[in-house]
Amino acid sequence: MTYLQYHLLFIVPVLLGLAVVTARRRGPLAGAYNTHDRWTWGWFWALPAVAALYTTPWDNYLVFRKVWTYPPERVLGRLGYVPYEEYAFFVLQTLISGLLLLTLMRRGGPARIAARPGLVRWGGAALLLGLAFVGAVCLRNESSLYLGLILAWAMPVLAGQWAFGGDLILGRARLFWTAVLVPTVYLWLTDAYAIADGIWQISPRFTLGLKLGPLPLEEMLFFLVTNLLVVTGLMLFLHPEALRRLQGARPVLRPWLGLAALYLLLKIPVPLWPAGFPLLGTLGTACLALAALTYAAGLGGWGRACGLLVLGAGAGWLIEWTGSQTGVPFGVYSYAGAPAPTLLSVPLIVPLGWFAMTLVATLLSGGRPLLAGALLTAWDVGLEPLMTSRGYWTWHDPNPLWSGAPLLNFLGWWMVGAALSWAFVRLIPRLSRPGPGPNPGAVFLTELLFLPGGLLLFGQPLAAGVTFVALLLGLGLVRVLARRPG
Repeated sequence: MTYLQYHLLFIVPVLLGLAVVTARRRGPLAGAYNTHDRWTWGWFWALPAVAALYTTPWDNYLVFRKVWTYPPERVLGRLGYVPYEEYAFFVLQTLISGLLLLTLMRRGGPARIAARPGLVRWGGAALLLGLAFVGAVCLRNESSLYLGLILAWAMPVLAGQWAFGGDLILGRARLFWTAVLVPTVYLWLTDAYAIADGIWQISPRFTLGLKLGPLPLEEMLFFLVTNLLVVTGLMLFLHPEALRRLQGARPVLRPWLGLAALYLLLKIPVPLWPAGFPLLGTLGTACLALAALTYAAGLGGWGRACGLLVLGAGAGWLIEWTGSQTGVPFGVYSYAGAPAPTLLSVPLIVPLGWFAMTLVATLLSGGRPLLAGALLTAWDVGLEPLMTSRGYWTWHDPNPLWSGAPLLNFLGWWMVGAALSWAFVRLIPRLSRPGPGPNPGAVFLTELLFLPGGLLLFGQPLAAGVTFVALLLGLGLVRVLARRPG
């Protein structure tokens, strides 16, 4: 059997059957969810496009690595590394899961919200982010590569969906799990047939070896998480409370948030492309610096915000260049051989980081310079082992304390960070009282996950643990001191 014949036998008839049932039944498509059919169809047809865009690079990488392989005689042709029929699967599976959900929703039952919504949303999001972190760790080993690719690819999106509306999903838990599990089990059965028939193969080199019949555990997880993504997304789009939440969030949605999100998203490909760390790191830090600049402009105007950028990045570059030449104020180190782009041997990621993270620490500390300096020092505890392992700088100090860096380095970070934070607040006083709503200070919280995670990925578990503790201590200082007067 070819891949096309597989679709014609197992996938297309199911889709046509669901389409007929949907067309013949009366009543609104979303049942008691109080949404118009035009709105419902709009989101229904948008989902396959989103699924195809998000899955295409990931799928091509899997086939490139030969996690999945397809005999040439079983497929019509390829676009990139992936067969045409595989691209069709992105769309067909999304349509099947979506139509089944709409059919079940039509049977009635009001849109509800689960009990203890805060716990459901943020507890679920934390669990899913934890699974994403597990996936990133799994990418380090060949035998867990497929598992890691699934978790690192799907769980951040599910975590975002759950943080936004996990309580809306579990308000109709039976509907949700029925819509997820029915197509999942069906696709497990057809996938097992396809593997047994040789339509496609899953490499044992990149899997754990746990199977149910011919079906690897990773394949079962793949179909489960893809159906979770589809059903969760469509239920959220159709829930009336979701629209109210979007409207309520509109006043706090600002351009800096998109730039901060890009900063975080550029960290995700690092496990798949370790050699691209200099490029991804520089682009990500530039996005964070632009986010900080945009946010500062909203508080003090573009003139003062640009002044902050010149002060933070300029002073950061000058101090780093001077320090690498003289050993003051950080100790004896050099930037020889640092990855490009550089300015007089100092990588641009460094001064951009001084500006962006000083603003982050200033906001998080409530404008307290000494506390902001302590937060930056805690951050540097993780930077030292990470960046020295990537060749950004090399320590030559005779009195190392941590990862080649002396005690003087951390005292220098505290003093320079505190001085820059003090100057930032003098230039834009509102940084110490930014008002309600999100601000870039929250970026420090994401470092609690990404910085230790990066150290784990690069084979430094001790440094990851120490960094996690240091960042936690920094956040503890914020909790204890930031609300005190003065």
